[in-house]
Amino acid sequence: MKVTIVEATRSDAGRIAELLDDYLGELSSHREVPVGAVDAASYPYLDAYWTEPGRQAFLLANEGRAAGFALIRSPASTGTPAFQMAEFYVAPKSCRMGIGRQAAVTIFRRHLGPWELQVHARNAAAVSFWAASIREVARDPRPPIEIHATDGRRFQFNFDVDKDA
Repeated sequence: MKVTIVEATRSDAGRIAELLDDYLGELSSHREVPVGAVDAASYPYLDAYWTEPGRQAFLLANEGRAAGFALIRSPASTGTPAFQMAEFYVAPKSCRMGIGRQAAVTIFRRHLGPWELQVHARNAAAVSFWAASIREVARDPRPPIEIHATDGRRFQFNFDVDKDA
């Protein structure tokens, strides 16, 4: 398995929008309250990944075929000291092959420092995935905290990645 992570350009926006449609459709099933974007057309931030400083979009590929995407916000975008994993998706046909874990770990190691990410509490598979991925790279991983967002309960992971992790 050869996973590659490539920073997306404006010309990749259509491919990311297609994947975003699938991701948001899946994500909506984990929301406790049916609010928020349900497809790429209603996702208000996609264009910002090519216009706003501190945002990066990545395409994930396995053996040269698109497998998913990641949308990252750096401190320049968040206004906090932490990086944020805004969105992360691996297509179902590429799940359970280690692609997501390898991609997440690689992205974390490319962006050293504090991180935060949130997962819907009802998405047990994602909670488990992120806990395991974070343990692989975090210096002193902390347990997630439960927060209440407009779309329901979420777990927020806060952790630090340094060069020795």
